[in-house]
Amino acid sequence: MFDRAKLPMDEALQQLDHERDVKDPLQCLRDDMLTVLRIVVEDEKARRVFEIATLKTEFIDEVDAVRARRRESIALWQERMEGQLKQAQEKGMLRPGVGTLAAAQGGWILVDGLIRNWIFEPTLFDLRELGGTVIDTYLAGLRAA
Repeated sequence: MFDRAKLPMDEALQQLDHERDVKDPLQCLRDDMLTVLRIVVEDEKARRVFEIATLKTEFIDEVDAVRARRRESIALWQERMEGQLKQAQEKGMLRPGVGTLAAAQGGWILVDGLIRNWIFEPTLFDLRELGGTVIDTYLAGLRAA
């Protein structure tokens, strides 16, 4: 099943421009993060795959391929996010002292946590609305004054 199915993050990567130099890389990062949340809300199949792969799978040797695929997806996203953060840093858009790797990992954890909590109990909050607010707050903390 997992060989044929796509996680929301994989689906989002296919929909986004892969390499771009833009005026505001932090806005692009925001847009990318919101794309993942939108896919989770709108694409029931992608949402179910994420739910099964992250919340309903016991990671034993027989399903190690699932774990490996998830690691690959995480690595691709963190690499993309770190690239955008490095662009922002080069443009003087990040606060001094912000480490791009740690910020990319934090951004990933933020999106992953939002999705997991929403899937666990979708009636607690609107994923896109709260997700946008949380992402904006996170990015504001990274942005230079």
